Amino acid sequence: MGVTQASVSNYARKARGVMVNLETDSTVAKAADKIAEALSGEEPDQMNALRIMTEVCDYVRFNHLMCTLHRELEPGFQVEGCEACEGAFSGKDFERLRIIVGQ
Repeated sequence: MGVTQASVSNYARKARGVMVNLETDSTVAKAADKIAEALSGEEPDQMNALRIMTEVCDYVRFNHLMCTLHRELEPGFQVEGCEACEGAFSGKDFERLRIIVGQ
């Protein structure tokens, strides 16, 4: 995937890339672990990692986990009533992600 070990280490130590900690959500945290497993094996499974990442992105949007960050970045924006994350994801049930993370 073209990611250096130093970059992975910085993100793992939360030295970079943390504006909102999505791992407080157990589903996101478990999915992050599954992505790490998929990429850290002897034969990294990039396609599986990408599938899980896509599921997690949908889950984050559907569950409005980015609203706190958006509220902080754009204090004048009315987050309540915003439907930016709804789109085509409003009917998604995340069954595949639940199976992946063992819930």
